[in-house]
Amino acid sequence: MISKETMSDIVFEIKEQADELLAKNQRDSQDFGQLLAFAETLCIIRDACPVEDRAEIGLDFDIDAKYLS
Repeated sequence: MISKETMSDIVFEIKEQADELLAKNQRDSQDFGQLLAFAETLCIIRDACPVEDRAEIGLDFDIDAKYLS
């Protein structure tokens, strides 16, 4: 089983990559595809974690609203 600290580090890295794409002034379809993949990955991790651990690992927000809207 992966520790919460390791999971938090993984989530942080995924969010950092996604945030870099969001910061771009112009995004193309490849960027959108990457954002979609990052969002889906974060959703999978979130759904696999107990609700009480989501804030601790950085997944206590609306992923789709942040990365796909």
